[in-house]
Amino acid sequence: MKNTQRILLAVYLFLTLGMLWFNWVYGGGIPSLQVTYMVRLSMFFTILVMRKKYWEQKMLVLAFAFTVLSDFFFVFVNTLDQPVANSPLYGMLGFVGAYATLIFIFGRHLNFNKNTILTLIPFVLFFGFMFLNLRKYATGYMFPAAIVLGIILCVTAAVMVSTIYSGYFSKKSAYLIALTGCLMFFSDIFVAYTLFHPDYAKFILWKDNLIAATYVPAWTILLLIASEEELYQ
Repeated sequence: MKNTQRILLAVYLFLTLGMLWFNWVYGGGIPSLQVTYMVRLSMFFTILVMRKKYWEQKMLVLAFAFTVLSDFFFVFVNTLDQPVANSPLYGMLGFVGAYATLIFIFGRHLNFNKNTILTLIPFVLFFGFMFLNLRKYATGYMFPAAIVLGIILCVTAAVMVSTIYSGYFSKKSAYLIALTGCLMFFSDIFVAYTLFHPDYAKFILWKDNLIAATYVPAWTILLLIASEEELYQ
């Protein structure tokens, strides 16, 4: 691990702890939401100015850009005086853009075979169980949107985990990519409960902290991938 990557890990570990502290002190209020969005915005500007060697690393900028859009409608709108109509839908569209970009980046050289299908099955089963638990709370456009997002989420996680045996990325990079896919999957499971389940929509400290403790590390690892000098085998 080079010095740049150590610095990134240290900085965003500190910022993640800061987010958790703000959640604890302000109970999910406006100050904690502002800090959360600023941290996520800083990740985009970090990868934007970072020196990148491979085309996959350059494409990651687009994925981070979509997260800025998504987090604006999921997080920052809650700090505004006036509500934004259909903000959860726009937030979902941002996530779809980010995940579609990740699927393209990490699945481009992947052979979709038995191993890929076997990798996909656990994510589909887990999401299916969650969806059955939440479907009665998803009304209107949120119902089909949740299905589409769930399918894309499962495919994204499976594609990223499948890089371990694709033979394209280096072993180190592949395991980091796989870990990122798993963290993103579970982070969005927590987000789904927040969006749909009325008991989880209210601020519950451990729920917000679970999202922060999985989301930021996941995208921090992608920052490490973006700065990796030996991305391929």
